[in-house]
Amino acid sequence: MPTPIFVWAARLIPRKIASMASSEIPVVGPILSKVFGSRNERIVKRYTTRVEAIGALEPEIRQLTDAQLRGKLEEFRKRHDDGAKPDDLLVEVFAVAREVMDRAVGIRNIFNPNSGFDPSVLSASGQQLFSEAKAQIDVLEDANPDGPYLGHTEPIPGYMQIELPNELYEAVREAYPESKPPFRARPFDVQLIGGMVLGQGKIAEMKTGEGKTIVAPLATYMATVQRQQVHVVTVNDYLVQRDRDWTFPFFCWLGLTAGAIHPMHMQPEEVKRKMYRCDVVYGTTSEFGFDYLRDNMKRNVEQQVQRKRQFAIVDEVDSTLIDEARTPLIISGQAHDDKPRYQLANELAQKLVVLQKPWQELEDQVTHCKETIKGLEGD
Repeated sequence: MPTPIFVWAARLIPRKIASMASSEIPVVGPILSKVFGSRNERIVKRYTTRVEAIGALEPEIRQLTDAQLRGKLEEFRKRHDDGAKPDDLLVEVFAVAREVMDRAVGIRNIFNPNSGFDPSVLSASGQQLFSEAKAQIDVLEDANPDGPYLGHTEPIPGYMQIELPNELYEAVREAYPESKPPFRARPFDVQLIGGMVLGQGKIAEMKTGEGKTIVAPLATYMATVQRQQVHVVTVNDYLVQRDRDWTFPFFCWLGLTAGAIHPMHMQPEEVKRKMYRCDVVYGTTSEFGFDYLRDNMKRNVEQQVQRKRQFAIVDEVDSTLIDEARTPLIISGQAHDDKPRYQLANELAQKLVVLQKPWQELEDQVTHCKETIKGLEGD
């Protein structure tokens, strides 16, 4: 049986190196890269292998009900607390995240009155299921139009609160087989890779239009499994609110809370404090920085708005950490909340003068006596 090429290369190269002249040594690198692949190719292969495992798990995950998918968060957290490593959970976590993203952000939009969904595109059984679910939503919204849900501090649409049968999800997938907004949001393989890269604290370079808005929640879900609070940092206030609102159903359906912070003139401090208590917080670089500075000017911890700083996902990381970092964040405020310092000093001085007056009178008498005695001694 002939020796496999990779074994032959491993045996030949060490002997060859010993006899090479110094000018021939650079040839070894290309040979190794050709046989074993470049470092980048090996890294990409590890990610694609995991993506294939996630895809293989997808049929099983799609059979789970909404309640079972929501319960996966606590299951993953318990396994993590029991000693499971993030890499051990990664495939299952991302398989659940892919399914929840497709259901919550995509398919459930068929009940969004602003989406313009036409039920006639569904099969006969799908239309029946749609009608039954729509009736439940109407009753729920009429009974509780403004109430919070799953710990959120704001009203949640009725179509995000009910359980939908898996048959309805499949009917919508049959009508819309491609993952395109507004009725489908299944993350593509490249987006799964981006989420895995971010989850490991590395940089993922993605072009405009490749779905960075979807990638961030995937990495965020992995961080929340590890019980970390996540800050998603983006470039302006418009994107802060847009990205948070667009991905909000994903977090809501998983049982997580998501908030957005804005400048003080747009958002009262009490509202901002509630936003920082959410599992996921969207905001701009400058606002996170200014809130940190303002918190360090507070007199006690209860007045501070920020809570934890554990895991951050930064959009436009080159611009944020290089270009914008050249401009320091400067904040100023009143040195004293009460009276000015000179007024306090004046009042203190006057009080000391009053207290000192009796002693000063006695001191003056003693001094007068001493002067009198010296004068009499001279005479």
